[in-house]
Amino acid sequence: MKRSLVGLASLALALSASTATAQMIGNPVYVPIGMGTGVSLAGDYGRGLNNASGKGNYFGGRVTLGLPFFYVMAGAGTFKAKGATSSQTAFGADIGMNLLDLPLVPVKVSAQAGGGYVKSGSYKQLDVPIAVAIGLSLPTPGIGITPWVAPRVHIQHTSGAGASSTDVRFGGSAGINAHFGMLGVHAAVDYISFKAPAGSGLSSGDVSPLVFGIGASLGLTVPGL
Repeated sequence: MKRSLVGLASLALALSASTATAQMIGNPVYVPIGMGTGVSLAGDYGRGLNNASGKGNYFGGRVTLGLPFFYVMAGAGTFKAKGATSSQTAFGADIGMNLLDLPLVPVKVSAQAGGGYVKSGSYKQLDVPIAVAIGLSLPTPGIGITPWVAPRVHIQHTSGAGASSTDVRFGGSAGINAHFGMLGVHAAVDYISFKAPAGSGLSSGDVSPLVFGIGASLGLTVPGL
């Protein structure tokens, strides 16, 4: 990894001031535990809660295809940091495997990996979260409620101003999925611990984003599944 002094300053500024890190900038990493089979269309709102998150607003959507043993998810959205004059567009996709998902077993376990991409001017960012999620289906008749946690390894590659950097950090998201027949709601928080660049004058708290998200979904059955 090579950096010029100018490149280091640019990356540190971008990381601390304009980047709301997650997989999709400004939105938590969601895990569709408890979804079952079929197609789910979701609308998401995300909000950065600290300075490292940009304290901005995210609006986007996702589509998830749930199969008996695995699922795939793709989405896109826009994020505008507090005080920014323009929005950033983010794209992301995930694939997950259901490691434990039996009808009579309340504990659900899945493994998920994905990627998210955002570009702002010459600054580019690629996020790769690799997570193991654990959910618990609560015994609530007529309503499917599944709280979950998903610790992860988070790989982030940034480039711009003639310099690039790759960081491997730990993070996680936690949330709750609730389904009422075809309709569903979800909420989650997301945090990643990043180390401030040496000589930047920043602390780890300045570059470790905390993000909150909430949304609603519509589930559709697919014949044959």
